[in-house]
Amino acid sequence: MVKSARVTGETLLAKGRFDLTRTQIDVVEDDGVERTLSHEVYRHGNAAAVLLYDPARSVVTLVKQFRAGAFLSDGALATVEVCAGMLDGDTPEACVVREALEETGVSIDAPRHAFDAYMSPGGMTEKIACFVAPYGANDRSGDGGGVDDDEHIEVIEVAFGEAVAMIESGAIADAKTIALLYYAKATGVLG
Repeated sequence: MVKSARVTGETLLAKGRFDLTRTQIDVVEDDGVERTLSHEVYRHGNAAAVLLYDPARSVVTLVKQFRAGAFLSDGALATVEVCAGMLDGDTPEACVVREALEETGVSIDAPRHAFDAYMSPGGMTEKIACFVAPYGANDRSGDGGGVDDDEHIEVIEVAFGEAVAMIESGAIADAKTIALLYYAKATGVLG
C-alpha cells in the first residue's frame, strides 16, 4: 500500500474540453520503497448520475445516445445509460435534478445519494456521484432529449428486470449504469 504520494512534475500535452497531462508522482510504499510514476492523465471534471425509477410500474428511465469513446473502442453506435452530467459548479444533487429534466423530461425533487465512483482511476480524474430517484407519471413535464448542441438523446423506459438482463446481453455496457442498476437490485430499490 502507499504511505504517501506527491506530484513532482506535470506537462500539459493537450488542452481541450478537458486537459491531458503527463504527470510525475513520487510514491512511498508502506515498506519504505520509493518510486516515481509517469502517467498520462485526462483531467476530466466531476459529474453526477441518477437512476430514475417508477416504483409503481417497476420501470427505469434511461437514455440512449452516440458516444465517441464507445464508437472508437468497438464501433458502438449508441450507449444505453442513466442520465448524467458535469457538475458545472453546482452540487451533485442539483446536477442530477437539472440533468433528469434536460435529458429525460422527468422532474425529480428527492434524489437519494447511493455512492461515489471513479470511472477509470488509472488515467482519469473523473469521479461520479451516483443517485437513485423515484418518479411517477405526473413527474414527466417534457420530452427530454438534452439541451446541448452535441446531444441527440433518445429517452427509453425499460422494465427493471429487462434493464438488468441488458447488462448480461451486453446491451448496457456503461459502468455507472451497471453499478446503479445492481445497486438498485441489491438494496431493494426495485426487485
